[in-house]
Amino acid sequence: MLEELKRFLLFMRPAFSRQATYCWFVVVFAGLILRTDTFGVSSIIRALALAPETYPCLLHFFHSTAWSIETIMPIWWRWLVQQNVAYRVADRLVMLGDHTKTPKDGRKMPAVTTLHQDSETGSKPSYFRGHHWGCISLLVQACDKYFAVPLWATIQEGLTLVASSEEKRLLPKTVQIIETAKQTALAMGTKAYLVLDAYFAVGPVFSAAAEQLNGIDNVVHILTRAKKNVVAHHTPPARKKHQKGRTKIYGTKIKLTTLFDSTASRYAFQTMQADIYDKSETVRYLVLDLLWKPVKGMLRFILVETSRGRIILMTSDLTLDPATAIQLYCRRVTIETMFDTLKNTLGAMAYHFWSHYLSPASRRPKKKQEQEQNSSNPTQTRNTLAAIEKFVNVQLLVLGMLQLIAKKFPAQVKTKANCWLRTFSAKTPSEFVTRTALTNILKNNLYGFAKDLITQLIRQKQKTRKNKGIDKKAA
Repeated sequence: MLEELKRFLLFMRPAFSRQATYCWFVVVFAGLILRTDTFGVSSIIRALALAPETYPCLLHFFHSTAWSIETIMPIWWRWLVQQNVAYRVADRLVMLGDHTKTPKDGRKMPAVTTLHQDSETGSKPSYFRGHHWGCISLLVQACDKYFAVPLWATIQEGLTLVASSEEKRLLPKTVQIIETAKQTALAMGTKAYLVLDAYFAVGPVFSAAAEQLNGIDNVVHILTRAKKNVVAHHTPPARKKHQKGRTKIYGTKIKLTTLFDSTASRYAFQTMQADIYDKSETVRYLVLDLLWKPVKGMLRFILVETSRGRIILMTSDLTLDPATAIQLYCRRVTIETMFDTLKNTLGAMAYHFWSHYLSPASRRPKKKQEQEQNSSNPTQTRNTLAAIEKFVNVQLLVLGMLQLIAKKFPAQVKTKANCWLRTFSAKTPSEFVTRTALTNILKNNLYGFAKDLITQLIRQKQKTRKNKGIDKKAA
């Protein structure tokens, strides 16, 4: 397991333009595995017993311009391609996309905005201040378990600074996910399915997916759950000879939810055996290729009735069979599990970066009024925002490696973890058990006489720095 981790860290070396920055990356990576609390950057110092003088170095590492997520994440994608671990359907990768929101009260923290919590969880209030993250992941099967291996995460709201008039507003949040998935799939050298929830069942999402990228069509096919009020149209009847008026574009309008109770023969449901969240059962389904006005084109609608209720899936792939569509959508839940692990096991969202150049924001802004913040140094404020995204994306790498190690070395992980579990949920260990196993190995090396790359770099940083002027070597 340790050899696999070292190979990965050496593979990531080209992402950094300076050797000092790369050394700090190795130290930070190990510290995020070993830390037992989630109080930001200072937890890395406590976990590795570093000298207090290294705290500015760690801050400078995340603010450094010697690396960025635009350079480090494509190398991570190449690593995943080499490992050949992706779950595929019809020679396409399966990607999962979603948003997550994290509360933040920092008045001088960039991109903090008022958010509305529209999910089913009751752990957050209806409205709160925080960051809105967009994330995509790769579906990976490990024996009897599925992982959502993270690929990319960015903040997608509150990014426009008033002090920078040339700053352009970004695309809508829903479209940003699609563009990122297309670029990621192209970088990995293959096409993909992108599975989303009902929030993304809007016209711009399918339109963005249909656009060419570098001259390639259908880089990403969308599969999502339709909204309950979705309507579609049959193709119009053929135009009669000498018929007056404009040619019809859309045929008969249908409210799809009413078809579940329809007795018309053209809407007769069929039955089949399908796996619904790992449980096999008989489901009723109906497949219809209909015109959808928001995209002015044809989509495939799959109506499914299971023991859990009724659902309508919609996809841009007109050849996707219903069994595969149902299976893929059931795997979408793994990205929710990934968010839970990222927040509660790794503490990736417990960051505290702020910019003293930014004017303080009100924690209770007025309703229906966008709060504008001024920055006396927009460049440094953007650098702080980049530091936040770097902090989270490095932990995406940590989570991804924990998942790959759990897939590749399940027996060794359980042996080295040496931790009691009340029940074993699967043959493949979880990220928590894998992290415990790696923690035990790294601690044994640090307390012993190991001379591997990771241990040597950490021991160098453990030495007290008397000359504080070399703190800048972190960049």
